[in-house]
Amino acid sequence: MKKLLTTILILSITLTLSGCSKPEDEELPRYDIPRESSIILNELPYSAYLSTSNPVITIEVEDMGEMKLQLFPDVAPNTVNSIIEYIQNGDYEDNEFHRVINDFMIQGGQLASPSCTIVGEMNNNPDYEGTNDLKHDRGVISMARIGGMYNSQTSQFFIVHQDAYFLDNEYVTFGGLISGFNILDFIGPMGDNSNSVPAERVTITNISVELNGYAPESPICQ
Repeated sequence: MKKLLTTILILSITLTLSGCSKPEDEELPRYDIPRESSIILNELPYSAYLSTSNPVITIEVEDMGEMKLQLFPDVAPNTVNSIIEYIQNGDYEDNEFHRVINDFMIQGGQLASPSCTIVGEMNNNPDYEGTNDLKHDRGVISMARIGGMYNSQTSQFFIVHQDAYFLDNEYVTFGGLISGFNILDFIGPMGDNSNSVPAERVTITNISVELNGYAPESPICQ
């Protein structure tokens, strides 16, 4: 009887341990990304622009996680309306951060056929009648454009990795990161090469938007 109980106990322990073991076909995470440190929103350099009524976009990066950014309609309304339209049309599905420069920025949103060009809402643009004083602080999202052409913005955007104030008034800032700085810091060093193309494809699986009461209008095209 004692021998039988011992055998049952050994069998029970074996089954328990085998049930806790990892299946052989389960994949390990592709990247070991440090957890994000606590973010105090009112200590961000662009905290004065943050509001619970601002739309929030979520950028899903394959194998890395999510980056969330508030958009600032009060700063650049047509730019915000334009990117929201791209998002709602599903244009950023299976996109990528195709241009990455460490300690500068990560750029995504490249499309084969962007919908239209829009007036650049930056102070140095003579065609812009408003004011945009949002600086290119770390975490700010801004629009890419063709050099020398202020009104050439379409679908491409970039997120500032480290402060880049030399871009102020020359490129359209329109929002800021509120979570996902750890992902920004992980992607940045992936672009350490001569042509700014990341060593591996950094896939944006999707971008979604929560409007939070904001009612976007159709963007005004050139």
